[in-house]
Amino acid sequence: MLSTLRALADRYRQVVAFIFVGGIATVLHSGTVVVLVEAALTTPVPAHIAGFFLANVFSYFANSKLTFKQSPSWQRYRKFLAVSLVSLGLTISLSALAEAMGWHYLVGLAMVLASGPALSFVLHKTVTFRRPPPLA
Repeated sequence: MLSTLRALADRYRQVVAFIFVGGIATVLHSGTVVVLVEAALTTPVPAHIAGFFLANVFSYFANSKLTFKQSPSWQRYRKFLAVSLVSLGLTISLSALAEAMGWHYLVGLAMVLASGPALSFVLHKTVTFRRPPPLA
């Protein structure tokens, strides 16, 4: 069983690393949302924006090193931020939808957490951290 798990982890190392980094980023994002909303410091949409930016900086550096094994650079961060802003748009839209529908803010948070990671991985792998093809 353990050897099977290791083989799967080796085969899907990037996905496993992305999930690990994403889990930590999710705790940062979610924790920020919950603290800001429960302390009545803001409403869910601005809380998600703050949580997003905190998680974004962590995610860029951690995914650069752990997931995609590339050195951080400003040029790459601009791509990372652009992809992340697409994800932020999704986050804001889903949070605003939940708020407009009168749903508990945790429903909006659950929708964000259910859709954002898969989209982010695909876009970061194909846009942000895409390696140029080898020279022939």
